[in-house]
Amino acid sequence: MDRRLCLNGGDLKKLSNVLIGDQLAKVQILIPSQRHVFDGLLKFGTDSHINNLKLDILNMVLNLEENIRIELGQCFVDAVDKVYQIKSLPQGLATTANDSTTNYKYVRLINLCLENYETCSYPHAQALQKGLIRLLYRCLGNSNQLATVDDKKCVIELFKFFLYMGKRDQLFNLELLVPLENLLSEMAEKYALNINFKYVIRVKASKSSAASVKYDPLSNKGLELNSSIPNAVNIDNPLDKDLLSLGLALYSSLYPHGKEHKDSLWEQVRFEMVVSSLLKSGDIDLKCCALDFFIYPFLNEPEVWQQKQRLKQILPYLVDSFNYQSLPWWFDPFDRLNSLIELYHRHEPLSNPVISFLSKTNVVYGLLTLFSQCLSLKYQNNSTLRSLTKFIRLCASLSAFDELYRSLLLEEKPLIHHLENGMEKHLNLLQEFLLNKQLIMHLEGDDSLSLPPLYDSEITMAWLLLLKSFSRSVTALRTSLKRNRLAELLLNLLRTTYKTCQECEFAGRDFLKAEIGIMGITLGGICNFVVEFSYLQSFMLKNGIVEIIGEILTDPLFNSKQPWPSEKRRHVFEGISTDEVETNALWVLRHLMYNCQNSEKLDLLIKIPMSTILEYINDSSWSVQEQCFQLIRNLTCNSRKVVNILLENFKNIHYESDPNDGKPITVGGTYLFEYLARKMKLLDPTDIVQRKTLEGILYILVNLAAVNENKKELVIEQDEILNILHDILSESPQRVSRYSNDSKLKLASLWVLNNLLWNSMISRYTHYALEGYTPSQESDSRALIHQNSPFSSNNDIDKVLMDDEEEDEEEDDQEENGEDTSDTSDNDDEFVHHSMSTDSASHHANRAAIERCNKLVNMGMYDLVKQNIFDESLSVREKARTLLYHMDLLLKGTNI
Repeated sequence: MDRRLCLNGGDLKKLSNVLIGDQLAKVQILIPSQRHVFDGLLKFGTDSHINNLKLDILNMVLNLEENIRIELGQCFVDAVDKVYQIKSLPQGLATTANDSTTNYKYVRLINLCLENYETCSYPHAQALQKGLIRLLYRCLGNSNQLATVDDKKCVIELFKFFLYMGKRDQLFNLELLVPLENLLSEMAEKYALNINFKYVIRVKASKSSAASVKYDPLSNKGLELNSSIPNAVNIDNPLDKDLLSLGLALYSSLYPHGKEHKDSLWEQVRFEMVVSSLLKSGDIDLKCCALDFFIYPFLNEPEVWQQKQRLKQILPYLVDSFNYQSLPWWFDPFDRLNSLIELYHRHEPLSNPVISFLSKTNVVYGLLTLFSQCLSLKYQNNSTLRSLTKFIRLCASLSAFDELYRSLLLEEKPLIHHLENGMEKHLNLLQEFLLNKQLIMHLEGDDSLSLPPLYDSEITMAWLLLLKSFSRSVTALRTSLKRNRLAELLLNLLRTTYKTCQECEFAGRDFLKAEIGIMGITLGGICNFVVEFSYLQSFMLKNGIVEIIGEILTDPLFNSKQPWPSEKRRHVFEGISTDEVETNALWVLRHLMYNCQNSEKLDLLIKIPMSTILEYINDSSWSVQEQCFQLIRNLTCNSRKVVNILLENFKNIHYESDPNDGKPITVGGTYLFEYLARKMKLLDPTDIVQRKTLEGILYILVNLAAVNENKKELVIEQDEILNILHDILSESPQRVSRYSNDSKLKLASLWVLNNLLWNSMISRYTHYALEGYTPSQESDSRALIHQNSPFSSNNDIDKVLMDDEEEDEEEDDQEENGEDTSDTSDNDDEFVHHSMSTDSASHHANRAAIERCNKLVNMGMYDLVKQNIFDESLSVREKARTLLYHMDLLLKGTNI
């Protein structure tokens, strides 16, 4: 091409004619030898006509096929970066310096660059935001200056731009929401009267003249309670259609950054009615923007999930969107459906309304057929990998709490092999990366790189989530998942990802963040494989799961109490969340310590000291705190030695001289109870995780009070804790307060009181409890008291899913049935109640129990226990009856 080419108007038109349809001519402009021509196209002056011609040519030059862009490589990246560095055009858009056509063509060019090369960073987003705000106000009906067609086209392109940027989590100014809301409201009002209602709304006859009557069906009372959706509004204007669909999609994506904005469009009934009609639109863009608009409150507002009527309205249209081949790029039906399923998993896991709806259709079977076809492809590319990842994540959500879908998927025998193969591929890639890390560092230099995640990171996470869902089933653990290969892959993947985090900090934030995510999900799967009834628990223990977790919990990356070895390493991992790794690591230990022998607990504490575990009790993540307290709960259950180790870690003593003889004496004691009382006060029981944390603390108190008379006295002296128990038990359906009348908290509180009153001398206590009965009757009565325990048997465990609630009940069983039984593994130190105790010791223990009972009665606990024999929960009722019986007998003993 001629180097002496002068880029005036005529030459630009000739160049434009040459480039049309000629890929080779476009490439020649981008290569270094002809870069001066491309540089000339980037110089913009004040002539709008010349500027527009240059923008047209740049759009043609950069609109290349994907394979050509890949071959150009860095040349294409440099060209995009130079386009991003143009300053005059975005600044002119923010003011009024640019022609409206120039603004439109410039933003269209930027969107083309974003679409073709997403990794480049655009530096003038704030200027474009100012320009969008200015144009939005111009598009409003009360504007002094009417918006041109090019202005509206520019707004549409800017909507696309900010939807692109929203995917990158870039924050935007709240000022953008105000004109955007006004524009959308005006457009809704413009088409509101065109709504065609399928149903009749009775309107009171007006006495006004016909000329003064205004047709306004949206003003009828009770309209917001409708259970049907009007027919779609017909929008013929293509600009209005794009403005409404893209504007509504942008509004839903931007609003989380402006939560202080009170009067949102979701609170306007008239607007919601217009948007709901778009669900029936034949235009898929309008249908998808309406779905996004209605799904947003479910995922971002705390109480909207209870609006089941709205959910029933949108689910058919969401499922119907799977039938469309061409969906808008900003809408993913898999993501929206998966998000709704996971939302109700958190609130109603065993009666998920989304899964109930899907079970009444054949859509899942259709999706599973497509899933099977994707898996059977001989070769996979980026598109099929993305589709597979979506299918796998959806299957993981469907089977998380639903035994029907879990069984349906497990019937496909090749699926487990595909799962193992997916894990093994990622493991091999990581091992290869570690093997060649020195070569990578040598080629790229010593500075930290910014490597992208491995190409299969997302699909590996999806496979691990699916495995975690499968492993929730007791039946699956004992049949389909009883494979040493699975356990071996999980352990190797955990070791390798942890090794990668230790040795590959040079790889950069994105690479390491993906591997930490995989590490967390891997630990989540291991949690289910180490439960008591899993055949693979012993395999995991023999292959060093405890040792690996011990290393993780003492690594400064996962333990904020540990010092970093270098500032450089701390900087690399700064901002990467490790909560999931810490939570699941503690959860694995919690499962291992359930119902185990005292010797096993002490072995664990040799490898992972109690001091290390206690470093997580004040973690910034509530889920980490919850698992830490639940682990301590399992450790202290039926183990006096572990209780003493715990108290030792909270010991606060110092030495003073005896004023009489000058000998040193110890002053002080344990501050464990003060700490637990303060922690219980700081927790917010309305939050599910914090409520479970509170439950764990209560059961630690249950275990402490079950040890011996000394520990009972320590607990009964804690008035702050007793007051909290009083508040929990005082709630009822008619008097719901801080603790939400939670039955699990009530049950734990009753067990604390029960253990406080339980006489350490069982034989003597039983004599009082069964006074007046013959020996044969005594034996039967003791058995009856045990059977009244709400968790007296684990025989039906195969009939339930292994979710968190049932797991907690099993732990309750261990603690609640443990206080009056002996640990035969260590008869010298654990809970041994000797039947041949001396009369004086028995009498002393009984008197102490009576004194504790009197204190509880004086606090009003007796009346609260009596109140709870009518509680809605069967477990609470039965425990309250048993406790009330014990209190009556103790009080009777005071009068003997």
